[in-house]
Amino acid sequence: MKKRTLKEPAKSGGDHRKTAGATSAPTNLMPPRRISDIKGMLTRPKMAAGGRPYQGRLTVHDVRWSGEGPEAIATFAMTGEQLADAAESYLLWTDQEVQRGWRPEITPRPARELPLAQGYPDPKVYIFDASNADEIAEKLLCGEKLFLGPLIWNLRPGEFEGYFDEKSSSLHLYSGKLYLPDSHHRQQAILKAVRTFKEEQAAYPNFLLSKEFNIELYFLSKDDEGNYFYDKNQRPKPTAKSKAYDLTTLDDRSILAKKVIEKSAALANNVNRVTDRLTARNPQVVTLSTLREMLRDLPSEAEVDKAEVEGLAIVAASFFDLLAQVRPELGLVPVDERRKIREKLIVDAAVMMHGYASLMKSFNESVSELSLRGATVKWQRDLQRLSCNHRYRFGKWSGDLFEKRNPLWSQIGVVKPGKTGQKLTVINTGGARSECGRVLRQLLATKSGVTNIEFLAKR
Repeated sequence: MKKRTLKEPAKSGGDHRKTAGATSAPTNLMPPRRISDIKGMLTRPKMAAGGRPYQGRLTVHDVRWSGEGPEAIATFAMTGEQLADAAESYLLWTDQEVQRGWRPEITPRPARELPLAQGYPDPKVYIFDASNADEIAEKLLCGEKLFLGPLIWNLRPGEFEGYFDEKSSSLHLYSGKLYLPDSHHRQQAILKAVRTFKEEQAAYPNFLLSKEFNIELYFLSKDDEGNYFYDKNQRPKPTAKSKAYDLTTLDDRSILAKKVIEKSAALANNVNRVTDRLTARNPQVVTLSTLREMLRDLPSEAEVDKAEVEGLAIVAASFFDLLAQVRPELGLVPVDERRKIREKLIVDAAVMMHGYASLMKSFNESVSELSLRGATVKWQRDLQRLSCNHRYRFGKWSGDLFEKRNPLWSQIGVVKPGKTGQKLTVINTGGARSECGRVLRQLLATKSGVTNIEFLAKR
């Protein structure tokens, strides 16, 4: 189904009583023995008119507990509609002092606490990735499978009143704010999806207000909310793109990249599929995320058809193997040898991989014209100009094209002096990548006898 552009629906508020989960038989999991140690948890329910128990501003059912006393965690399920109702009732809040916060250049400081009901924080003031939340909302509205993980709520001890009914396994919130120490983007996306659906239900037939989400409710102080955010977002190293691409079965370019690795002799065991950096301890020639980027422009269409993957993988693998025959440094080598290569050459630098990607695209065009066999014969000859045996001149310098000391690379912004001025540092910017592609294409387009490469510095 074609996705519709999300509108920002009108905000609403109110102080209504909300209930989450269907009333059912109590679970077998008993509450913590010292739940009353949590400041704000009452030992008896409040009463409404007529002597009946007061349900409170929010009631959740089928609550399961883990932990003891202040370390207790309550978990339960909630529908998207119920979560949105809680937000519209101004129960859900973020505290930006213990969240991503506001932009450092903003003075005076803006509001610290923001209700979820106000919608996305202003990205000019607060650090919030609206595109990330929009993407989640779009997928929810289209009924796509999402792995969102538990949504996180927190009640600060001493700042709320609540009661747990052990008999019905229901938790009643009488007063206080539910803060979001984590999962802010996800909960904003759910709220936006619900609001959008209610405005135009016929446009989103695959969206269900009854879709359930798991909630983890903590009882942390404000300081511990900050500690929770740190542990969840800073202490663990973010998953590298290479590892994420290695795990996914949904990304076309990742599938193609992994297929190329399968078919290339030079890339076998020679791609870092876990992290996005190649350190001195990594003998691999390229990361999976860089290889994926190299393949970005190989298909003619934005999306790769599954039927195309096999053919494109053969083309890309064939090209890389041809390249590795001319430049063995691109094949699998011991870590000590890899370290020596990186010290002197840029032949296996990440920035140069993008230059090779430009040649790979031209190779693919040759395959269309000459067949794979014909293109292979042509490019085996053309790529010899990149061999270490081919000596080039630039001013007083002469040597291997890919030497860091080749003045060409500094003049076009691919290398620069390091902090001490002793070593040359490779620059991996978009401009440097483009220049690598331009130089390689232009060099291979010249006559084979050319040795003076000063003309390549002219853009």
